[in-house]
Amino acid sequence: MQEMMQAAVLTGPREITVKSVPVPRLRDGDIKIKVSACGVCGSDIHMWKTGHGWSDNQGDFVMGHEFCGVVVDPGQSHFSVGERVVFWANLYCGKCDMCRSGQEQLCRQVNGTNYIGFVTNGAYCQYYVGPAVNAYPLPDAVSDVAAALIDPLMVAYHAVIKSGLKMHDKVLVVGSGIIGQLIGGLAKKAGASVLALSKVNDRKIAKAKEIGDFDCYLDGNDPERAKRMYELSRGGFDIAFEVVGAEDALSTCIDGAKPGGTIVAIGNSIAPKVGFELNRLVLHEIRLLGSVSCTEKEFRETIDLIANATIDPEKYVTDVLPLDQLQHAFERLTSKTDPVLKLVIKP
Repeated sequence: MQEMMQAAVLTGPREITVKSVPVPRLRDGDIKIKVSACGVCGSDIHMWKTGHGWSDNQGDFVMGHEFCGVVVDPGQSHFSVGERVVFWANLYCGKCDMCRSGQEQLCRQVNGTNYIGFVTNGAYCQYYVGPAVNAYPLPDAVSDVAAALIDPLMVAYHAVIKSGLKMHDKVLVVGSGIIGQLIGGLAKKAGASVLALSKVNDRKIAKAKEIGDFDCYLDGNDPERAKRMYELSRGGFDIAFEVVGAEDALSTCIDGAKPGGTIVAIGNSIAPKVGFELNRLVLHEIRLLGSVSCTEKEFRETIDLIANATIDPEKYVTDVLPLDQLQHAFERLTSKTDPVLKLVIKP
C-alpha cells in the first residue's frame, strides 16, 4: 500500500491546498528524508501568483527548495538513518564544461531554471525523496531554522565574493529583502567602512535596524538620491549590490557607484528587459556583473559560515509557521503592510 503524507500543493493562482498525497518511491541514487524546515522564497511567490511551477507537469505541484531534514531511508547512499542533511536545489549535471570548471551554478543543463521545487516537486511536505548527490551533512551547530536560510545566504555569499569586496570599501545595497540584508551582514563582517541600504519603503527594515549592520538608510524614491549618496559616501560607493531586479533599482546603483566602481546584479527581473544609462556605465568605467546562486564549493562554505558562528541567519527570521499556514505565509509576504522579512515552514 502506498505511503501517504501531508503536502502543501499549488492548486491554482494564489492558491495553496494542504492535502494527502503519495510519498514518492525511491529511485536509484535517491534518499528519503523527513522534512524539518523549509524557507519561503521570493521565487516561490512568483510561482504562487501564476499557479504553476517551471515545468510542463500538469499534476499536483509542491514548491519548496530551501530545506533540511532527517534521513529515514538512505537508499544506496553513504548517509545513515537519523542523519541530518540539507539539500542544494541546483540539479547540476557535474559533467559539462561549466561543472568541470567548478561553476556548477552555470551548468549547461540547469540554465538558471533546473532546480528542486521549480521543475521537480520540493519540500513543502512531510517527506522529501530526491537525489543523494544534492544532500549535504548538517553540523549539530546549524539548527533546522538556520539551515532553511542556507539557500539565501549562499546567494549573498557568492555575490559578495564576485564583488571583490575589500576592507574599508564603501558598500551600497539596493533592496531591503532577505538577500539584501544578508549581503549587508556579510559586508559588515568583511570590513565595509560605510554600509548603506536603499529602500523604497520601511516595511522590511525593522529587522535590519534591530540587527544594526547598516550605517544608514536611503530613500530610493528621493529625487535627490544621487546627491545624497555622493555626499554620504564622499565620492561614490566602491560596490553597489542590486537585489531587486528592477530598472529603478539598477539606476540607483549607477547613481551611487563611484567612477571605476562595481555593480553586482542579483535580482531577477519580472520584465524581460531592463533599461539603464549605458553612457554613465561606459564613461565612468563602472563594472556591471551578474551573480546567480553559488558554486558547489561555496555551498559547503556557506554551511561552515553558520556552523562557525560567522553569521547567524536565524536572527533574520520573522516567524516559523506550520505547513497549514503556507497560504497565509504567501499572503503576508505579498502584503503591502506586513513587516515580514523571512518566514520558515516546519511541516
